[in-house]
Amino acid sequence: MPRKAFLADVTTAAGRPIPNVSDLARGDDDGDVNFVYTPPSGAPITIGLLALEVSEYPPGNTYMIFTKSSDIPTGVNAALDSIASSADGMSVEVLVTTITSKLHSILATGSKKNPLSIDSDIEMMDSTDSDEDRDGEEEEEEDDDYGYDDGFSDDEFEPADGRRSSISGRLTPEAATKLNRRIKADLRAVKFSKFKVGILSGMTAESHSCLISISVQASRLGLSEEVLHAWGLEPEQYIVLLIRYSSGYKTFESIIYEPAKSLDISFRVGICDKYKPTVSQAQSAFSDHTKDTLQTRDDEKKDSLKPTGIFSNIFVSSSLDEFTNEQFISLVKIRNSMALGWDGAKLFYNDRLGRQDEKKGDLPEHFFEESKPKQSSLPDITNADHLTDDSVRDISFPLIAAQFTMRYLLRCTEFCLVCHDRIGGDFEALKPYVCTKPLCLYQYMSLGFGPSIEHEILSQPYVVDLLVSFCYAAAHNQRIREYPTGMSLAVPYGGTSVTISHLMRAHYPAPTVSAMQSLSDVPSAIDVRFDKALNDIVFDGTTPCSLRNGDWIMLVFGNSWLHFRVEDISLYPTIKLSSTPISAREIGAPNTATIDPATPATTPPPVALIPAKMSKYDQNFDDMTDIEKAATIIMLLGTLPSIIEMRTYLLQQSPCTVPNLRLWKDRISPAALGLLRWIIASNRSSLVQVDSVPTAEGETMATKFRLDQKCANVAEGWVQFRFAQGSPDKEQRFLNALKTEKANLDAKYPTLFAWHGSPLQNWHSIIRHGLDFTETLHGRAFGNGVYHAIDQAISVGYSGHGATCWPGSELNIKSAMSLNEIVNYPTKYQSRSPYLVVQYVDWIQCRYLMVQNTTNIEYGAGVAAVEAQTEDGHVHQDPAFAARSTTGKPVGIPLCAVSISKAFRATANAEQTALKSIFLRDILAPNKRQQSGSKSGLLEMDGATSDDEDIEDINFLFSDDETKDKDKGKATKNGVKLTDFFAGSLDQSGLPMLDPPEYATPAATMRLNKELKTIYKIQESTPSDELGWYINQGLISNVYQWVVELHSFEESLPLAQDMKKAGATSIVLEIRFGKDYPHSPPFVRVIRPRFLPFTQGGGGHVTIGGAMCMELLTNSGWSAVSSIESVLLQVRMAIMNLEPRPARLMTTAPHIKGQDYATGEAVAAYIRACQVHGWEVPKDFNDFARGMGPGMY
Repeated sequence: MPRKAFLADVTTAAGRPIPNVSDLARGDDDGDVNFVYTPPSGAPITIGLLALEVSEYPPGNTYMIFTKSSDIPTGVNAALDSIASSADGMSVEVLVTTITSKLHSILATGSKKNPLSIDSDIEMMDSTDSDEDRDGEEEEEEDDDYGYDDGFSDDEFEPADGRRSSISGRLTPEAATKLNRRIKADLRAVKFSKFKVGILSGMTAESHSCLISISVQASRLGLSEEVLHAWGLEPEQYIVLLIRYSSGYKTFESIIYEPAKSLDISFRVGICDKYKPTVSQAQSAFSDHTKDTLQTRDDEKKDSLKPTGIFSNIFVSSSLDEFTNEQFISLVKIRNSMALGWDGAKLFYNDRLGRQDEKKGDLPEHFFEESKPKQSSLPDITNADHLTDDSVRDISFPLIAAQFTMRYLLRCTEFCLVCHDRIGGDFEALKPYVCTKPLCLYQYMSLGFGPSIEHEILSQPYVVDLLVSFCYAAAHNQRIREYPTGMSLAVPYGGTSVTISHLMRAHYPAPTVSAMQSLSDVPSAIDVRFDKALNDIVFDGTTPCSLRNGDWIMLVFGNSWLHFRVEDISLYPTIKLSSTPISAREIGAPNTATIDPATPATTPPPVALIPAKMSKYDQNFDDMTDIEKAATIIMLLGTLPSIIEMRTYLLQQSPCTVPNLRLWKDRISPAALGLLRWIIASNRSSLVQVDSVPTAEGETMATKFRLDQKCANVAEGWVQFRFAQGSPDKEQRFLNALKTEKANLDAKYPTLFAWHGSPLQNWHSIIRHGLDFTETLHGRAFGNGVYHAIDQAISVGYSGHGATCWPGSELNIKSAMSLNEIVNYPTKYQSRSPYLVVQYVDWIQCRYLMVQNTTNIEYGAGVAAVEAQTEDGHVHQDPAFAARSTTGKPVGIPLCAVSISKAFRATANAEQTALKSIFLRDILAPNKRQQSGSKSGLLEMDGATSDDEDIEDINFLFSDDETKDKDKGKATKNGVKLTDFFAGSLDQSGLPMLDPPEYATPAATMRLNKELKTIYKIQESTPSDELGWYINQGLISNVYQWVVELHSFEESLPLAQDMKKAGATSIVLEIRFGKDYPHSPPFVRVIRPRFLPFTQGGGGHVTIGGAMCMELLTNSGWSAVSSIESVLLQVRMAIMNLEPRPARLMTTAPHIKGQDYATGEAVAAYIRACQVHGWEVPKDFNDFARGMGPGMY
């Protein structure tokens, strides 16, 4: 019920810690809500909200907003009135947050004189001018100092507070009209740059609050399936940037003019399965108190973890949101003022060089050196820079924001997730992380920028088990390259001594001192007495209590040590500990459950308390030596529950709460949890579970497996994981290597597979730093490079046995190795016998990680030659280099593992067939998601325009419904030519003019006459350069056939450039209507000029016969409510679309008679498109397309 939802939202908002808000509660009347807002300075303000339509809450509800305090500051009432005008449909919490944010910006003080005084954290010189000094001089200096031009003259604005504004109350009608045109022009620039635009609310000069979405489909980003999985993305999902203007739309010039902190522009980045979220979802995203809950438990049961129809966070949302909201506008201002690139602007920002007297010539040269992306194969959408495009007249701020977001999203592995500076080092990671600054690691963990360990445990428990096991083995053998320094983990110092002692005992049989003795020299260790029955410790009481409730301690007596959480210190010198003692699992011990809570004593308690040593968790991990850090890691991991125990605990939590291991306070210490978080977050490779693993009880955890990706003919006892690492474009570089060496490769076997074995303790570093040869562990008798073996049994010998595994592991790993795909050019390897030594890293792609969890491995007899043919659905391996498992059989590698190279595994004829298939798929189905791998193996790019876009959004971008001035319909303004198109200049010779059809019906004729009248009215009232199409009334003698000219394309389009060279000023279309119109779609085709076919590099949704290839124009996608105006807009958009390729003309030579598309070839192409696509051809299509009487061709 709406009223119930309203009351629930009030209760929820009252319980949230909204900044500067207190005493939020219901009022006396129905729909009345009151709260107190406390400004940065001054007296608190009581604000009342009155929901006027509670019965329609929230979508149909409106509000009255008012103050109940006296002597309120100037501007508060006006601000509340403006918010009320745009608050329709808001929830209570979102509205309260919006009000407080607006009031905070109005009542806060700060200088606006210098546009480079951009943020409070950059203290510019001369930025503390008082408002009194500024008011008199700002108007005099603004034009001279900065020379910015909004496109509006000063007299079109009311003086107001001396600031330019887009709120209609301060704009004259003419200025509002200009601003509306500018808004649409800015968003069209976004659209033409391959993004999708969604209008969510406002976006007019009259709107106080504006909200838009800018999105791009993940499949258009050129990322491999491994990268998408590592980033938690699905190909059909959209990356969405939300931009909210809380004080009206701001042009680029206005943003440059005003201080960043007063702009009221906010950003959010996330994903959605639609190109735009709903208004309520978008508004909720801007509530600082709205959590993006993970639907983990239900999703696990449903084998699905992705959101459905909602706006949700992605893996870098927290980091990217913070970056864009805190620094983006500042960086834009710096770039505009100092002519720097993004990297130079970031350096300028970091070094706090933004002074009024700073000149461009004073900056060091490296500020102007824009670094090239490591991922050189990323799409143009990542590298485009609207700010450096000299061909544009007006700069679109939304486009800059979209390009900035995509730049840092797709290049996220190059930058620190906290400080956003470039990360050094040669390893190109698959997942983003932080730089080497300790503060960044601390903030990364404490601010929640890292991945959710709860989500990882629930979705891929064995991957977490694998990561912990690798870390444990690495610590045990001193093979960790980088420790979690910077997190300031509070650990027990005594645990180091105990664990080192235990390590020595494991490696050296000679007797060693007891754990109790090893703690005797630790200054922080305190003598206590321990009551095992009650889990109490007793101090001597001579010193003040050094413990607090919630602290963790380690207790040592004899050779035993236990870990406890302090529960109650009120009875000091007796301290009550947690009821469950945590015993660190012994190194090398079998996997056993942790100690259960003590049961009631059945025998009398001991006569005396046990003497013990207590070590508090108060030592800083960062201050330890490397050997002490390794020992501490072993100790902390030993206290962790097993992965299955942690997963069981998370599943048992309330379905209404977000799963959180922090709530298991008496079982997992903060230090152990922080270490676990670091292990998961620092993994920069992609590991996907493809195998099921029975537990000790013979059961299998209900998690998401991918058994269809499992290799065949691998012995039992090897657990398989899909494995990928490297930068997001590593797959593309592998493809480029194949292309470069294609002439030297066997078309049937372009790649081979081989094993790489390494001791268990090395894999913690391998998955973080990649396969490299920076260290020599087994010698390099055959040169530098990554060593591989065709026979798995050989690699087993290099994997090492007897390595210590994490005692809590369900996998119980004995060894590990990877199965890699390599460019099959052995003669160019460093060595090919007895090992394959590959020195080119781009030639190697990790495909699988195999871990051995039993010592009973099947070994088969080696064979001299192996038949390459395997079962259908598996890769056909090169017989000379067929990868063999320990069974001696060739490994059955699924085709999904060779998505990049499979296009090269073909004969010449097969390649031609594949090319033909790709052509039919892409030219006839450009707007559908590709179901199979492309020639490159990377996901194909979808068109920027597709039929699923709301017609309202398209109409908003490409229509002009403002008050028209007297120049409308003209091709010039103030003597300046706006378009090279001249109405009535079309050469009418050769046009297939038809007589009225015999099947004409009164209903269809009446509807078409009405459509034609509407079209003429729009044409007469809209400037031709803005409209983009023209219909000559003299050519309409038959309402069932229209001839339309499309013109005035953006000059930057390749199509527009070709037209200019060819002397063509328009694209001539023919539209034919059937007897069932408007219940059946019209037939739209190009008459002239001819377009370049797709097979020769063309595009634009024009088939080889000239028919438009759009689902909208078939029975499958047509709607009877569609207007011809909207059809023309969408056809124009399709022809302008740059994806998958831009439209080009067949020739740029002047048009010659006889080169027009014939109706027959267009009809045939249309039918072929429908058949390939599965679209329904309109009934009697041939009758109205060709059967219009004599001479119709």
